[in-house]
Amino acid sequence: MENENESEPKEKKSNFVSYMSNPRAFTLKKWFIELLQEDYPPFDTIVERISTSLTTDKDLKDFGKLITQIYEKAYRKAVEDYRSEVERLGVKINVTPGVLK
Repeated sequence: MENENESEPKEKKSNFVSYMSNPRAFTLKKWFIELLQEDYPPFDTIVERISTSLTTDKDLKDFGKLITQIYEKAYRKAVEDYRSEVERLGVKINVTPGVLK
């Protein structure tokens, strides 16, 4: 029983040390969780590994810009594909950015 109690603090300490050795992982995980939501868990390990390669704040910001650019391009492509398909069916649509109030 005594060994079980001793291992718990070591485990917590190990998690803290692991986190402190890779603080950018928290930011990356937050971004991907917000983007992927319930589809995120299978990618946790690769996000953790990617985060160790981002050694500076600039690396992290540039990676964030890359992810944002990919997301925006994919969204625009999906909208354009949808527009093309609908227009092929004879319906003309115009998609414009709106402002949420």
